[in-house]
Amino acid sequence: MTKFVLANGVVFSSNFGIILNSMEWCGLDRGLRTASCRIMSDPDAPSSSRPSAPAPIAPATGAARTALVRQSDIAALSRLTGRDFRVVTPKLGADGALLRGRYVLGPLRSGLVLHATDARDLHDTTTRVVHGAGLTVSLFLEGEADIQIGGRGLHLGVADGMAGSLMARAEPDLFVRHGRRGTRVRKVNLFIPAGWLEQVQRDDVAHRAVLAFAQDHRACAQWRPSAHMLALAEQILAPPQYGPLLAGLYVESRAMELVGESLAALGAPLLESAAAARPRERQRMWAVHDFIEAQLHLDLSLDEIAREAGMSVNSLQRAFRAAFGTTVFDYVRRRKLERARDGLTAEGLTVAQAAYVAGYGSAANFATAFKRAFGVSPKAWRDRGGRGN
Repeated sequence: MTKFVLANGVVFSSNFGIILNSMEWCGLDRGLRTASCRIMSDPDAPSSSRPSAPAPIAPATGAARTALVRQSDIAALSRLTGRDFRVVTPKLGADGALLRGRYVLGPLRSGLVLHATDARDLHDTTTRVVHGAGLTVSLFLEGEADIQIGGRGLHLGVADGMAGSLMARAEPDLFVRHGRRGTRVRKVNLFIPAGWLEQVQRDDVAHRAVLAFAQDHRACAQWRPSAHMLALAEQILAPPQYGPLLAGLYVESRAMELVGESLAALGAPLLESAAAARPRERQRMWAVHDFIEAQLHLDLSLDEIAREAGMSVNSLQRAFRAAFGTTVFDYVRRRKLERARDGLTAEGLTVAQAAYVAGYGSAANFATAFKRAFGVSPKAWRDRGGRGN
């Protein structure tokens, strides 16, 4: 059995049985399983450099589904993985509720940070935060999210089956999330801080490949999670009703296994990822991405895009899916629908005009595609001023 030894005393093996060091577990509230914790920090660091402990998210009366997660809760907890969290829209006070459901963000004693969510957006929301350097493993069980990393858009979620992702930040970077009112999101994120991987005492090809990926700023790998990975995420979201110590051990073991499988997937054929591509090819795909964004008003063919990229259509399709987890066609269709959606409210377009913007000759076909993408008809979206169900 291969063992990995971290500098802080944590030992884990290829099947991820773990021996934990003496760091204290961040307890989970039994009713909501929301973070109720102190931020782990270096006791030798100056007091001014240590983040202050966030107040726990108070349980709401009744079942977990009635719990409100407020702007101030997320702002306090977000200091575990970044800084400068704020809500761009809508304009809410610090006590304004953003989500209804369960929201966990807390440190694990291994040095990872767990973020687990089972909640609905209460508004059409845009939030932003500067995330610290490191890797983020993300696994969606339900729902989706439109995000931007350093100004470049990505779509994450279960819609196309590519529900697993691994994102690298070699330096702090701006992260923007666009949430849609009424959308339920069930997901597990695990943040791996910069330097964590270097603590693993290994020197082989696989380890060096993971390190290279982590140092490739804004690299993003997406894949279809195995049934085992989905089960691990479900167990993290709904652990047994243990006390704080056993709950911590239970969640930590699943989190470590989930991270291990995600990193192992970087070298596996099932991962259609940017990790398998050379940095130059990833840069080429970002250039294709930017070209498409600049030409969304046109009806570009795959041949034209491939010609701009200087590659064959088949090579373009493989490389684009590896970089962004979706086909060129699906990406263009989604982005045109988003432009049409924005035009319905921001520009007052009619449904027929929005259908034209999205590239549909039939308003009925457009309405069907729109509802499939956003969960509401284009007419209802416009009439409600850009609010979902």
